[in-house]
Amino acid sequence: MRVLLAGHFTPRTYYGIMNKLAHGFIRLGHVVEFFDDRAVARASTIFRSRKMGIAPMNKALLETCRWFRPDFILLGHCKTVRNETLDGIRAMLPDVRMAYRNVDWLVVEDNRKLIHQRTSHVDAIFSTTAGEALRQFAGKRASIHYMPNPVDRAIDTGRAFELQNQPFDVFYAIGGVSPGDTRPAFIADLKTLCPGVKFSVHGMNGAPHIFGAAYQEALLQARMGLNHSRANDQYLYSSDRMAQYMGNGLLTFLDKDASFRELFTEEEAVFYEGTAELADKLRFYADHDDARRRVAEQGHQKIHQAWASENVAQYLLDCSFGRPSKEWAW
Repeated sequence: MRVLLAGHFTPRTYYGIMNKLAHGFIRLGHVVEFFDDRAVARASTIFRSRKMGIAPMNKALLETCRWFRPDFILLGHCKTVRNETLDGIRAMLPDVRMAYRNVDWLVVEDNRKLIHQRTSHVDAIFSTTAGEALRQFAGKRASIHYMPNPVDRAIDTGRAFELQNQPFDVFYAIGGVSPGDTRPAFIADLKTLCPGVKFSVHGMNGAPHIFGAAYQEALLQARMGLNHSRANDQYLYSSDRMAQYMGNGLLTFLDKDASFRELFTEEEAVFYEGTAELADKLRFYADHDDARRRVAEQGHQKIHQAWASENVAQYLLDCSFGRPSKEWAW
């Protein structure tokens, strides 16, 4: 099968979801082609303007499909890929199946709009939030599905539970702080409650963001990872940091409100409710290294088996083509 992945690809986040899915599709025996909508738009005008390059980029996507003739197209956010372009691809390739993948939380209205605008133009929509929140998108052409953030054995190669003498106990990184963001205060309170615990924090409170190989190297400088999102009460929602932490062998702390206890046991991750309980458990595992290693290793094994990129890739294909699918771990 020929698979076209459309989205933004950059070495800054080579460990991102689309790159992991590419590995998964290739392991399944498919050929993968990439189309970077942002890069093509910028390169399409002498001014290097993404906005001015929208029209030629859409034309280039049509031309790519004319040459490659994909059987399956997976769209990332691709905000400037027009629905008319998708309709044009379908007119040219009547048997093609198209899916849209959205990995941002559904609390934000603008993100919900991005999903709504695709429901009549693709065959399947995948969100990293599950449950009732997805019902609002049903009823149009697209079938609606939950997807987990994949783990890939060629990218998530760390085994933090085997390492010795890491300088930090807890790793936590975010992409940016938005107005009303409570995470900086949350981390400040947590540090106060855990005076003996060493934190490696990035992207807030004056600490710079961290990307690329430096990000994965920093992960392995810590024993544990805190998976704390802006909203922790969205059913089975997490950014891909959860997969990165567990996939690289960090003992990972998950808010109980996200309901991941339905997918992982307390022998595979640590679940907390509120800052006080989180602080208690961080202090416990910082002082009990054998217990930390044991749970981290079991979580690492579970997520590499259950959320492997080839499993998630096959699930995307099964849903998009309307084929009977096996029972997946999620």
